[in-house]
Amino acid sequence: MKKRFGTALRITISLALLAFLIYRSRSNFGSILDGIKDLNIYYLSIAFLFYFIAISFIVFRWGILLKAYNHHISGLFLWQSALIGFFYNNLLPSSVGGDFYRVYDIKQNKNVPVKEGTATVVIERTIGTLTSLTMLIIAYFLGLFKYLSKNAALGLLISILILVLIFVAIFFPRLFKLNLLLNKFRIFARIRPGLKEFHGILISYRHKINYLLISYLFSLIIQVFFIISFSSIALALGLELKFYIFIFVLPFIALVAIIPITVGGIGIRENALVFSITLFGIAQSKATLFSIIVLAIILTIGMIGGIIYLIKNIFYKSKSFI
Repeated sequence: MKKRFGTALRITISLALLAFLIYRSRSNFGSILDGIKDLNIYYLSIAFLFYFIAISFIVFRWGILLKAYNHHISGLFLWQSALIGFFYNNLLPSSVGGDFYRVYDIKQNKNVPVKEGTATVVIERTIGTLTSLTMLIIAYFLGLFKYLSKNAALGLLISILILVLIFVAIFFPRLFKLNLLLNKFRIFARIRPGLKEFHGILISYRHKINYLLISYLFSLIIQVFFIISFSSIALALGLELKFYIFIFVLPFIALVAIIPITVGGIGIRENALVFSITLFGIAQSKATLFSIIVLAIILTIGMIGGIIYLIKNIFYKSKSFI
């Protein structure tokens, strides 16, 4: 019952945020329609291609972490798993996220223990977030933070600090005495051994620096592909946005979208994108259309993942066809 309520609440918030975005642009519908008519299909196609490549490149970031524990899984298998995970994250309003699916998939089909599979996904996500923080640091030195109001800049810095503290708490729980907390309450008695084993796997990556660095490098490459994609959307709309602007925009919307109050970040991501782009002098109508295009690309790639899911689990009726 609680899960259903939580899902319904996240759907409601997503729809409300999208409705708010449309409402704010109600006086610019004519400009939005004109923008759609004038879209450059060539640049739009490039935008979709590089967004798809960026999502597909997660295979390399994830795969190298699996290899750290001698799980050599084909890139094609990880690719279909990542795309189905993307489908779960963005098109299914369920409590089963794409990351859970990826862990399940490699457990069922490649015999990767759940704790090791979970650790690889957690580390992969952590590296992705650290890459976003790296980009924000670069954006700061490029002088892009000056476009933010003092309150917005302060809120962003606080969010970054909270993320850093969460990472420190995960990898160094003794600093926050979380181990004592687990030992104090009986409610944690059953899960304590499993958590200890999982945490051991997690922190063991500290001794596999080469794998972490390679995964981080792939993460940076993924961000370059996203920058090319967003820059191509700007060109498709005829916007005068320098490519380096997206060194700030991309990690900003990524950090906002991880707030777990919507379905797949839908609604909150689009509003954050409009907010960040208008900071650089882009009209509300153009920024809204930009966010709609990004959402359309995400949903389209999600549907591709859904088609792969159908082929894999319905037509083939097997655990794995790759």
